[in-house]
Amino acid sequence: MFADAGYDVWLGNARGNTYSRQHKHIHPDTSDFWKFSWHEIGVYDLAAMLDYALSASNASSLHFVAHSQGTTTFFVLMSSLPWYNEKVRSVHLLAPIAYMRNHSFILSKLGGIFLGSPSFLSWILGSMELLPITSLQKLMCEHVCSEGSMFKFLCSGLLDFIGGWGTRHLNQTLLTDVCATHPAGASTSQIIHYLQLYTSGDFRQYDHGREQNEIIYQQATPPSYNVKNINSCVHMYYSDNDYMSAVEDVEYLASLLPCAELYRIPYSDWNHYDFLWSINVKEVINNRIIDKMERYDIEHATGMSF
Repeated sequence: MFADAGYDVWLGNARGNTYSRQHKHIHPDTSDFWKFSWHEIGVYDLAAMLDYALSASNASSLHFVAHSQGTTTFFVLMSSLPWYNEKVRSVHLLAPIAYMRNHSFILSKLGGIFLGSPSFLSWILGSMELLPITSLQKLMCEHVCSEGSMFKFLCSGLLDFIGGWGTRHLNQTLLTDVCATHPAGASTSQIIHYLQLYTSGDFRQYDHGREQNEIIYQQATPPSYNVKNINSCVHMYYSDNDYMSAVEDVEYLASLLPCAELYRIPYSDWNHYDFLWSINVKEVINNRIIDKMERYDIEHATGMSF
C-alpha cells in the first residue's frame, strides 16, 4: 500500500532471524553471536538501517512505521542517540512496547519470577538462540496451519494465546504464510530484557547484575532510557485486547513524550497481531497512516517510508 501510494519502501529486519545471520566474524552457532538484546538492535542495527536507507535514497529524513519490538528499538535509538530524531518525519508505532507495568501475558508473569532479575538461571539461559525456523515448524505449517486443515484452529489459537483472546479480525488465509516465517530466530536475551522491564516497572537497559552493572554502566542498576529525548512527533496505535502492549502503559508513555498522538482502536477485541494480520487492517490502520504521511508531506516536503 505504501509503494502504491508513491513511497519508496525499505523493510527493516531484526538481528538473529533467518535473514540476519551473516556476521562477518562471528558464527551463529556460537554463543558470542547471541550476546545482544533489542538494545543493540536499536542503537546499532536500526541506526545503520536508517543511515543506509537515507544514503541510498539521497534523502535527509523518512517516515517510520514499526510494530511491537520494532517500536521498542525506536524508543531505544531515539532516546539514546537523540540526533536521530532529525532523520524521521512522521512516526507510526503499532502496539508500542516500552513500559510493561500492566503487561498481562501469563507467561511473562511466570517468566518474570525466574528471569526478571539477574540470577544464575538468567545467566545460563542468556545469549542463546531462541525459536529458529526448523523442519518441524515447516512440517506443521504444511499440515496443521494450511488451508483446509482440521487443526488450523491450533495456529490461530496460539496467536490468540500470545496476543489476546477472542479476536474476530484475524485473516485466517494468512496463517500458512505467517507460520512459514514466524518465529524466525532471536536471542534469549531479548526475552529476558523484556521480562526485566516487566519486573522492574521501568524502561531501562539490560540488567547484568550489580557487579557487571558497575563495570558497564558505572552504577549498580541499569540506566533508564530518557524518553524525553524523543522530540520527533510519535503517533501510537493501541488497543484494549493487546496482551503485550497494555493501554495503561501506552498512555503513561505518551504522557512522558514531548510530542505524542494516540489512536485507540475502536474494537474491544483487537489484539497484538491484528495490527499486522487483521482482515480490515487496511481500513483501520494503513489508510490512517498513509493519510497522515501525505498530510505531512504536503505541509513540508516529499518523503519516503521505512
